[in-house]
Amino acid sequence: MNSTIVRRVTQAGVVTLGLALGSLASPAFADAPTSWDNADNGSALDALLLLVGVPLAIIAVIALLTYLPSMVGSQAGSKTLAFQESPEWFGGPRQGAEAAEQVQPEPTSEKGGASARW
Repeated sequence: MNSTIVRRVTQAGVVTLGLALGSLASPAFADAPTSWDNADNGSALDALLLLVGVPLAIIAVIALLTYLPSMVGSQAGSKTLAFQESPEWFGGPRQGAEAAEQVQPEPTSEKGGASARW
């Protein structure tokens, strides 16, 4: 019971200390010096061009650099050209997918399975 009281007092002290130190970090209410000039922030159009136009321009350049090799190359007009590679069967027969038709199924037996006859 004594350790519970010590723990509660310690928790309350830590919370109080945190609130006290947090209140010391309040913002200063001082005014800016009179010698500072007021900066011109520019127009809304300038901000829009900067925040929207520049990212769109970067995206357009990346897209152009991505599609440029296929537009310049000889494959640009070929609509029938597709990926034509032999299929890969991982864990299948070593002779390839054509050998799957030659594989004989294992004979079924009357033992085992879901009927639990071993």
